[in-house]
Amino acid sequence: MKLSEVYVGLGVAHAVAGLILLTRPLAGGAWLKAFPRKVGIGILLMLAGTAWFVWNLYSSEIRDFEEWRPVLYAGFTLLGVGCCIFVQDYLSVRGACVVALLLCDRVLDIRRPSDSPWSLVLSFWSYAVIVCAVWWVGSPWRVRDLTAWLAGSQSRIVRLGGALTAFGVAVALLALTERSA
Repeated sequence: MKLSEVYVGLGVAHAVAGLILLTRPLAGGAWLKAFPRKVGIGILLMLAGTAWFVWNLYSSEIRDFEEWRPVLYAGFTLLGVGCCIFVQDYLSVRGACVVALLLCDRVLDIRRPSDSPWSLVLSFWSYAVIVCAVWWVGSPWRVRDLTAWLAGSQSRIVRLGGALTAFGVAVALLALTERSA
């Protein structure tokens, strides 16, 4: 994957989310407010994160834990599935955080060999997401409080949508400046 493709993907994802919030603030706010307690989405995100993490473990070339690989595969798979069964409170927040951390790992791996100064945007975004994900996976009720506050005012949702759209367009436009990757 090229760095310019990461810019486009990240930009489009943010712009689409922003446009949804701009054009349908009431529905978007209601969805945001309900998201922390959505068990179905949480199961999907947690299983996707578990599969992605186990795949990363499988495809890694670190030989230090070669004899432990089967135990690690089974352990992390049981941990992910066990969370879906036994830790369903705020599972969507936890699952989204797991996927976000894995996505940031991938983005930073792709960004690392680039000498473009614009790639610092990806680094800043990734580390901001990492800090939020680590904070929220340990205290997921904070996402509930944040989304309830956002959904409490239609103007907040519209401003969030505008900010996401502007960020998405700016990041997607950065793909045009990225030639090296």
